[in-house]
Parts: sequence; C-alpha cells; structure tokens
Amino acid sequence: MIYIQKQRTPEAVKKKATELTLAPENHYKQIVLPQDTKKLRVLFEQMPKAEISHALCREQHGLCAYCMSRISADEHASMRIEHYQALSRNKSLALDYTNFLGVCHGGGNEKTAKPRVLCCDAARGEKELVINPWNRRQMDAVAYRRNGQIFIRNDVGLDPQLVNDMQNDLDNILVLNGIKDDKGNVKHDTSTRLVAKRRSTYDSIARQFERWDSKGCLTADYLQEQISQLEGQLKGEAEAIEFIGVRLYFLREKYKKLKRLKLRPASTGSAQKRA
Repeated sequence: MIYIQKQRTPEAVKKKATELTLAPENHYKQIVLPQDTKKLRVLFEQMPKAEISHALCREQHGLCAYCMSRISADEHASMRIEHYQALSRNKSLALDYTNFLGVCHGGGNEKTAKPRVLCCDAARGEKELVINPWNRRQMDAVAYRRNGQIFIRNDVGLDPQLVNDMQNDLDNILVLNGIKDDKGNVKHDTSTRLVAKRRSTYDSIARQFERWDSKGCLTADYLQEQISQLEGQLKGEAEAIEFIGVRLYFLREKYKKLKRLKLRPASTGSAQKRA
C-alpha cells in the first residue's frame, strides 16, 4: 500500500450527487441503513462512474489502493469503485467522492486459480477497516519481507494496538498475504498471486543491487537518486509502476544502511593504523 493524496471532487460528480440527494422522487432523507441499502445502492449506480473511475486512476497513479496492482478506467475496466466507509454503513458518504477508492477485482474475475483466495475489496465485503491509505503516518509503517509478505512495522511510533489492528486488516480482511498456516507461513497465495509478485519484485531489486555494486555505484547518494526518480512517479497524475511501494521500501532500507555505514566513525585501531 502507498499513501494516496485525495484530490478535489470533480464538478460533474459533485453535481450529480447533489441532484440525487435533493430529487424528491429519490426519498434520500427517508433512507435508513442498513435496511435501505438496496435503495441507496440504486442511487449510487446513477453516479457518473466513468468520471469517478478516471479521477481515481489519476490520483492513485493507476494502482489499486490496497495491493498496488494495475487498474485502468478504460472501456474494459480492470477496477472497481470502493467505498472506504461501506455504503451499507454510512449514508452521508455513499455518494461522496472523498469516500471513494479505486481497487482491483481482487481475484473475483480469475477463473483458473485454485484454491480461490480473494483479496482487496473482493475479500473485504462490508467489513470496517482501520488501515487507511489516506493516512500518511499509517502508510509510512507499511513494510515488506523478502518472502513477499506485507506487514506493519512496530518501530515507527504507532500505538501497539493500532499496529495489531492494521496487521489484522492486511491479513484477515484485505487478505493481502493470502492464507497463512499456524506458523505464519503463506499456505495459499491470493488468486492474483500477490505474495509471489512482491517476492519477485524484491528479487529484481536484489539483482539490481548486485549489478550496481559490481559497477561501484551502490552508494547512498546513488540510491537517493533512484528513490527520487521513483517518488516522482507518485507526483501529479503520472502512472506508477506496479508494486512501487515494495521497490521504494527496499531502496530506502538499503539507503539507510549505507548512510549509517558512511557516518559510522572509524575505530580507534584503524585510526592509529592510518596515522
């Protein structure tokens, strides 16, 4: 997951939401949840979906808000419009663009995957989330292991209970680590092979480190340049590469390690030897 900076609501979307809530025939004020969820969804289906999808893709740089796989708002859309606060639970946000995220199909359209392990919105359903891609502090705590698992760091100042709740969201609500066994190992990957793809991303970065090292350019300064280039993809409306958060995490970790080595004072013995 990566931090998503929410953009201004498109005027066409704002206008349609206002029309739908004020039209007397829609009886919006009389809708009570959860019993009137179907009525509210009928109104949502009248929203300008194409306009919403294109806006979400632009602000999310063409990536699923949860797993960072590619989404597209083109004719054969590879995305869904997600309500962060579930439509069945929050009437006031059901037609509100500030509550929308662009997400992938989560394996729901995969026909060959066995066993069928859904992720993202397809796995979440109507469950509430604690983890929030609009919260920069939370997103700074998202981390990755070399084996492809995503986890929440407990050393960045977040409350321990929040760390546990966010990890529960990743594992059991969004199912971004597939199905784990009792020892915490991945028993079944998601139908979209998220764990394998993140592991492959790490492997490609590790090979890159080896190439840079062999060329003598694996330095903190060089890595900072690479990090800045990747971060540039997350500015404006540029399309970012899939799983960019994985790449940035391992580049930043390597950068911090090299920076510490560079700043580490020489031992007394080494200094005397040089003298």
